[in-house]
Amino acid sequence: MISAKPNVKKFKGLTEGVGSQTMLEPLLLFETVLIENRSIVELLDPSFTYQSDWLNHWSENYLAPELKTHAKTPKFTRRTVVFKRLPVRDRRTGGIITNAAVMTMTSGPDETHPITRGVWMAGVIFNNPPPPPPDDVPPLPVEISENEKSLTLRERLAAHRDRADCAGCHEKIDPLGFALENFNAVGLWRDQYENGRDIDMQGNLFRKQDFADIYEFKDAILNEKDRFARGLAEHLLSFGLARALDANDMPSIDKITTNIIAKEYRLRELIKEVVLSESFLMKSNSKTLSTTNTSPSS
Repeated sequence: MISAKPNVKKFKGLTEGVGSQTMLEPLLLFETVLIENRSIVELLDPSFTYQSDWLNHWSENYLAPELKTHAKTPKFTRRTVVFKRLPVRDRRTGGIITNAAVMTMTSGPDETHPITRGVWMAGVIFNNPPPPPPDDVPPLPVEISENEKSLTLRERLAAHRDRADCAGCHEKIDPLGFALENFNAVGLWRDQYENGRDIDMQGNLFRKQDFADIYEFKDAILNEKDRFARGLAEHLLSFGLARALDANDMPSIDKITTNIIAKEYRLRELIKEVVLSESFLMKSNSKTLSTTNTSPSS
């Protein structure tokens, strides 16, 4: 979100207030899950969220249209902004996956980038990022031709799937990205594209479960919570070791994942398992050891 540059002329509802405050919502959620030692699953589909008056208005009047209050937009100032813990009234708006800041970060200035969103989901949520695309794959043209204006974004991207060296990765990441297509480039809910075509977000997760709307997509992800737990364990262990994991770390990851599942996926228990793992306890700085062993004696 910090590096994102949405077209503020196109998305007139996006102001400095909502743009900066959307970033705090997932951070406060994570803080609560950590402090209260709640399940990491609540990062994906919580029953509560944190919102200021501005974000509450944004959520009810933009993200979930049927909840519109038609209340006057609260005035945003640079003074202290108070966030309140509120129940999630619509699962579209809860958790880190559908957070407006994430939706904006994974989009372009004017339109969504389903491939970018799919790569983010695969890498961040499941720690299984796809390999880089082939060097000779051209980017999508910025300007949309007259023939393409009547197409959906899924139809425009279909050409990338025609290549044999691209199809394998797209089969994995496209369902993850298109599942979020109802959220536009700044995270606002929509049912249609600007050309009047209906959003087609349906897909299949890991060749296991079909989904036809955002609720079924979240349910499908929750059914893969063990995979999410393993991915988060890998992220945390890699961070703690300050290096990428390798095959020698997999026994530790297996044990961490098994133990955290048995402990109801609680975040503080996950951190404890990471720091008590063999990989973390036996870590060493190979560069320091090498320098020490080769330094001349005095």
